[in-house]
Amino acid sequence: MECGHQLWHLKAARSWATHVARTTPASADPLLVSLSELHTNALKHTASGLPGGRVRIEIERRRWLFLLRVTDDGPRPGAEATVPEVCPVPGQQALGQTLAEGGYGLALVDAMALYWDFTREPDGGLMVRAAFDRSGRTRMAA
Repeated sequence: MECGHQLWHLKAARSWATHVARTTPASADPLLVSLSELHTNALKHTASGLPGGRVRIEIERRRWLFLLRVTDDGPRPGAEATVPEVCPVPGQQALGQTLAEGGYGLALVDAMALYWDFTREPDGGLMVRAAFDRSGRTRMAA
């Protein structure tokens, strides 16, 4: 699915993902929450949030996993490219450096996904990939 820069696309993406997942709400919840957080981050921190911007969302259903890929348009004009980092949730020990600004979006993805990483696309965009147990089991519950 390709979404534009408007905030209402977040709701459309969640609805689409619910349909693609074809599972119970409880099993799809980690996937849907993570999709929302990654989509919001793309709109907030990259050129995807500017007029004409776009966010590409892909969901692959495998036997035991959902694979989510969210790709943005790269840095905003005049801004340097950044990489995703997890902000610690208050009360939890921080792993590595944290961003001075931002919410807990990637901390939620980190807690819910079995695995996540990112790659820089040839066009400058950033693709964040995450794998989710199709049963809804999260890494924190494992």
